[in-house]
Amino acid sequence: MAPATLIASETSNSSNAVIQNKKNGVQSKSVVPKLWQNPQTFATKAIQDPWYTAMFGLQSTLFHSSIGFFHRQMGYKYLIVPITTNSISSPMGLGSDSQPVSIELHGEQTYIADSQQFVLEYALRLQDGLAGSYYVGTSCRGEDPDATHLNQFCHVECELLGGLDSGMKVANDYVVSLTESLLREHADAIRAYAGSTSHMDSLIQLYKSNGNTFPTITLDEALALPEMTDDMWKYAVEGEPQFGRSLTRKGERMLIEKYGGACWLLEMDHLSVPFYQAYTDDGVKKALCGDLLLGLGEVVGCGQRHQTEEEALKALAQHEVDPQEYAWYLEMRRTKPLTTTGWGIGTERFLSWVMQHDDIRDIQLLPRLKGVECNP
Repeated sequence: MAPATLIASETSNSSNAVIQNKKNGVQSKSVVPKLWQNPQTFATKAIQDPWYTAMFGLQSTLFHSSIGFFHRQMGYKYLIVPITTNSISSPMGLGSDSQPVSIELHGEQTYIADSQQFVLEYALRLQDGLAGSYYVGTSCRGEDPDATHLNQFCHVECELLGGLDSGMKVANDYVVSLTESLLREHADAIRAYAGSTSHMDSLIQLYKSNGNTFPTITLDEALALPEMTDDMWKYAVEGEPQFGRSLTRKGERMLIEKYGGACWLLEMDHLSVPFYQAYTDDGVKKALCGDLLLGLGEVVGCGQRHQTEEEALKALAQHEVDPQEYAWYLEMRRTKPLTTTGWGIGTERFLSWVMQHDDIRDIQLLPRLKGVECNP
């Protein structure tokens, strides 16, 4: 049953959903319904509301554009992935950025995949010289949802040969390619809800004006900015400075505005991120990773992986994760060491930016909010 706190009156009737009139010379925005707030009536109302028709089209274009980018432009191979795993990519050690979802399946304890990063790393070792592998699918996590976070979301992830710079370049090119595709196919629908498409044009221009990349700043540099206030950052473990620092959503949005719409935040404190991120140097304090900040905050997470078994073992010990649970992951590196980088994009966060919308829960066509029963 849906918690009582989620049962609220809807903010609009579907008849209000498409508004094309102008008032005082300004384009009126179409009304975004909050149908997920009433899960019992969601199924019937959503199929009558133009917002969900628009989201259906956007999500379809996002999928097909992703396939075109990775398959035709990059020459990557698609990996059909399982929904369960015995090796979650964010184990409950230091730096874990999600809560795993444990289930019993046919009498065995396992997890619903929170990411397919590890199997994508495996896929690169199935074919020598393969430039990259990717998939589009669902990630499941145990945290409570809110306006910027979903416990089940659509993930586009890839793993590629090369270091962090190579991974960031592919992520940049993908984001711009996807933005251009959505502009071509859905400009009218985007304008109806976002008010304009100027934010998308500006992102493309920012990319081009920076030499086909986006601005970058390290975590240490960001924390030293005069604009940085106490509510823009936090300790990864509350009250424990030794476990590293991270930015809050407010801090991420400050950087987005400062750098003209998007930027990369680099070199996180290693104990504030999962164990699998490579080290920047022998000091083992900084991670060779970055987040692309856009719209609601972090949209893409990117990181170079440990190349050798020894490096991965050191990180597992530092993060207080039992290495036995990742024996196959370590053996994979012993059998075939590679320098690889992977990244993932939460598509609902990206589409929230496209639609200039502030609540990610409205992006899902099929809501799967933790603790809420919703059909279909």
